[in-house]
Amino acid sequence: MFNLFKKKPLSRKERSIKFLEKKGVKVNYNLPNIESDDETTIRTPKEIAQRVTILAVTNLVAFSAITSEQAIEYLKSHKLWQYVTPDEIKFLNHPTDERKNQESWKCEGIWTLLWALKIVDELDYPNTMCDLNEIPIEQYPTQPGKDPNIFIDKSHTIRSKKEILDANDLYYRFDWACVDARLNNHELNVHPGVVYERHYALNWLINYLDLDWDDVSCDT
Repeated sequence: MFNLFKKKPLSRKERSIKFLEKKGVKVNYNLPNIESDDETTIRTPKEIAQRVTILAVTNLVAFSAITSEQAIEYLKSHKLWQYVTPDEIKFLNHPTDERKNQESWKCEGIWTLLWALKIVDELDYPNTMCDLNEIPIEQYPTQPGKDPNIFIDKSHTIRSKKEILDANDLYYRFDWACVDARLNNHELNVHPGVVYERHYALNWLINYLDLDWDDVSCDT
């Protein structure tokens, strides 16, 4: 017999709120729902693979593992320069210590995009910076002596739209909590830099406002 009192499944927003409450993170109950599944077009696997490859190369420069000249030569020799953004070109042409520090945080974008490609198993709780060394070298886009286009052209299977939107909704609300904590000078058990970079990558993944990588907005 049909149960008239069966509980309705929690909405995406309700699931995020329940998780944040459990973790003791402040919640803004008035934040709206993010875009629905029907309103969202996820980036293609190849777009994601291209973006994560460029980020991986600039990240090597950020951590002084290679020079900017080596990075430019690498990208041009593998016909990837066309996918480098204007901001990334500025960084590679003039990699100051300040810009290196800023770019080093993009490791969280790499982690998030590799999660979308099912190479990273899960987005851990955002209280510490990710460790890209945990990713097996054979699954990383820039392998020594290997053409990065092999990674880009691989038939990647990405996570479902539901999984990506669930993560996007959660990080949208995490990001609000980080902004609120900064404005009101109170402690929070998450790292705002980690949250922001993951939210940024997730917004790019869902084509938020149809913005290119350099222009992604993390509205809260």
